[in-house]
Order: sequence, then structure tokens, then C-alpha cells
Amino acid sequence: MRLIAIGIIGLALTPAAGSAQSALHSSNSAFAVSRAPAQVIHEQRGPTLESSAVGVRPAAVRLDASAPRSRRRSSGIGHAGALMVVGGGAMVAGSFMDGDPGTFFIVGGAVILLYGLYQLVR
Repeated sequence: MRLIAIGIIGLALTPAAGSAQSALHSSNSAFAVSRAPAQVIHEQRGPTLESSAVGVRPAAVRLDASAPRSRRRSSGIGHAGALMVVGGGAMVAGSFMDGDPGTFFIVGGAVILLYGLYQLVR
């Protein structure tokens, strides 16, 4: 156990020996690594959202606060979809219950599901 711990500590203290992924030391590599020209307007320190983009970068968009805001489409299911999911869940939960509480959950879930469907279609 001590030998494994000493080996792990030794590997942690010698990171320079494991330079297999470093492109700076291998100049005659089959794959040439070059840095893309950066269009820097001002120097920023630390990680930025622009530096995290890989590949195609979105065009810079200027936002005008005085322009009227357009309604943004969401990719979620919305309020009507949530009502339908909750209603369906209540119906499934009611089917596992015995007696009057199960019937209450099934009928209540059906009402909520149908109201969500009505909101979706409207």
C-alpha cells in the first residue's frame, strides 16, 4: 500500500516527464499545430465565453435597448404541456391506489390533462 502511495505522489510531482500531449516540444510532428489569429479588441484576463467557442463562431450582435422586444420562442413544453404531464401522472398514480382515493386521483388527473390539452389547442 505504501509503495502505491509513493508511486502516485512521485507521478504527481513529475508532470514534465509526461509531455505526450504537448505540441511545443515536437516540431517535426506529422500534425502541425498552429494558433488561429485572434481578433482581440482589448486584452482580457482569464477564461471568456469567446475563447470557449470551438469551430464556427456566432457573429457579433449589437443589442439595442430601445428596439421593441420580439417574443422569444422557448423550446420547453410550456404551461399546457406541464398540465398534461401532471394530469397523466395523477391518473397513473390513481390507478395504483385502491378505493375512493384512487378514483379521485384518476378523475382529477383526467380533468387536469384535458384542461392542459385545451390550453395547448387554444
